[in-house]
Amino acid sequence: MRPPYCFLLIGLLLLCSTQTIAFAQSGTYQTIPESLRGYWQFKADNVSDWNGPLIGENFVENYYVVFYAEQIKQEADGSYFFHLRNQKGDTTEFRITPTGNDAATIWYKGWKEPKNCIRKQVPDHTEPLTPLTLPDRVYQKWVKGLSGKVIYEFTRDGKLLYDGKTWDILSAGYFLNKEYRLLVKSGESYKLLYLSFPLPKTMNVAAELQNEKVSPIASHPEIYAFAGCWINQATGDWRIGFFEDFAVYQCQFWDYESINTQKNQTTIILKNGTEQLKVRLTRKDETSCTLSVGKEKAQTYVLCNDKYLPDYPVADTTPFVDNGYQTDSVTLIGYLRNLPSTRPFEVDVPDMITNNEEEYTTEIDSLGRFTLRFPVLNSHNVFIDWGRTTICTSVEPGETYFLYVDFADKKKLVMGEKARILNELLAHEGLSEYIGYDEGEKMENMEYLQKTQDIIRHKSEYRAKMLNDHPLLSHKFRYYTEQEIRYNAARDLMQRRFSVDRNKQEHLQPKFMSYVDSALYPRPVEPYTLLRDYGSFLRDYVGYITDIAPASSNRLTVTPQKMEMLYLKFERDGKIQLSQEEKDALHAFSNFEQEIEKMKAANTADSLTMAAYNKKMEPSIKTIQSLVGRDEIFNDYMMGNLLANSINRTLAIIDSLQMDEKLKEILKANCYYEMLQQTHKELPDSLINKFKAEVSNPSLQAYVLNQQGIYEEISHKAIEYPESLIPQNH
Repeated sequence: MRPPYCFLLIGLLLLCSTQTIAFAQSGTYQTIPESLRGYWQFKADNVSDWNGPLIGENFVENYYVVFYAEQIKQEADGSYFFHLRNQKGDTTEFRITPTGNDAATIWYKGWKEPKNCIRKQVPDHTEPLTPLTLPDRVYQKWVKGLSGKVIYEFTRDGKLLYDGKTWDILSAGYFLNKEYRLLVKSGESYKLLYLSFPLPKTMNVAAELQNEKVSPIASHPEIYAFAGCWINQATGDWRIGFFEDFAVYQCQFWDYESINTQKNQTTIILKNGTEQLKVRLTRKDETSCTLSVGKEKAQTYVLCNDKYLPDYPVADTTPFVDNGYQTDSVTLIGYLRNLPSTRPFEVDVPDMITNNEEEYTTEIDSLGRFTLRFPVLNSHNVFIDWGRTTICTSVEPGETYFLYVDFADKKKLVMGEKARILNELLAHEGLSEYIGYDEGEKMENMEYLQKTQDIIRHKSEYRAKMLNDHPLLSHKFRYYTEQEIRYNAARDLMQRRFSVDRNKQEHLQPKFMSYVDSALYPRPVEPYTLLRDYGSFLRDYVGYITDIAPASSNRLTVTPQKMEMLYLKFERDGKIQLSQEEKDALHAFSNFEQEIEKMKAANTADSLTMAAYNKKMEPSIKTIQSLVGRDEIFNDYMMGNLLANSINRTLAIIDSLQMDEKLKEILKANCYYEMLQQTHKELPDSLINKFKAEVSNPSLQAYVLNQQGIYEEISHKAIEYPESLIPQNH
């Protein structure tokens, strides 16, 4: 028999329980008093920030997530203390203290201080809607990916079909004109849904701090039987893609003309303008089929379900194209699925002539499609849609590529005759190791060199293992990744030129430059445009050689005799018309030094005589000053000579370096182009003629001559309202 005190203990425990859990239970969760329910809002720093919870029948929202009330305790001061748990099992604590009608302070575990809240009937910055007044585009079936499986279905009777359950839409609102916010209920379960539409055919659904993008079910659901990206099993190429609204073949978009399935074979008629294409497809299983396009023989294709294309099954020893640096174009067509943002698509091309990353952009249509054509000088390093798609790769002149990116499953595939290297670079990333800026700032040059050599070794070992594990990676991949390691290091090493003070005639250590000269400078990447880092390295290498070269005087002196001779030549060439007064003044000034020497020889060059002679020359000097100020012809001559001296010094250094003529022409074109950009003025004819003699490549010439033409047009353009240039007093 149990002792009596045991019954007493049990009674006390039960009494304590009723004091702690003071409210009715609803299933496994506590029912929250009506007086506490509603939207509790506090002042946030930004209007889009989370600014307080929704408290419902059995839950308290915490940063957009439903947490159910496992335990509620009313305390002596009138506050309510909650122990909360979400569906994932995460727990937290919450306290609400009523301070008046529709006023309270709230506190969550982890907060330093509680926040003052006001209860609102409608949340801040929200347009109230009813479950039946959602936008029309919501009321349809939504599928995720290309499976055809319906994930969400909204019906016009205020219901949501999701996760095999029917949910009642209890409330809805439109927040900041950009997001629909729903509270839905199924049984005792609640869910907060946040709907947005980044593209017309994409809905982003956020719930429980998870985001997923879904699309309307295809108008022809039979497409899902063969939807996806199909790879030719024999070649490894991605040759055709089937999506809800279009197909992709030969880097082009095709519309569905008809889809006909008989037994296990599907015949698809595709249309591009007036061109039609018949595709026959027979599924073998979930991941393979036989497929023929047009009159070609049927071949085995496999579905690409991975993020990237698998390794190609055949070897490829083709080198990168080298077109001799003749400007051509690349066409990039693409489909961006489940876009996170609708900003224009962008490609940046590093340019060895301008030293800029030239930016080319195009708009993306409502389906996520784009077409962009941009110029390249040769096979070229490019940066694709940085910050969103973020691809660093290489393209070849004259080629067309098709880029497919699905942001939901992080898939990236490239189609095209020369797409292999792009797919391989996507699938096989090298080792990411580098010296941070702050770390590098603290290092001496030789320590920096040692660290860089260690990084080269680590990256090379990682690459060697990758090549061993994937023996069929192409020659292009092997060459590109080898050179990438070399010139990533070379770029960083030559940036150390800025660590020495040229004013103090400091140099990089001999061992430092010996390594650069022996290991990195020889055997440049070819074509030279293939890697941005090579151009950066070379620019700093030539810059350093220029810094340490013996300084040359850049001063020009013009004697009075030379000035007279120049102005008379300007007049003969028809560039200026001199008055007789100006000619006399120039001649008098030309004889100035001779007259002084005569006076010195006759011992008459005393101060009074010199002062008298200078006084006599004042009118001529004023006339010459006026002549020089009348137009820019003399100043242009002087500037032209200064520029010529500067360019000649740089050209001499370029000519002294061991490199082929093509590379020298690139560097020389850069030299003249930079001079134009520094002066913001056309170069003298003498320099332009010299440039044409130095640089024969028409594409390289175009950089400088086009810029020269722009500045010539600006300098000869008449000012429409010259009075606007007169300073105004305010």
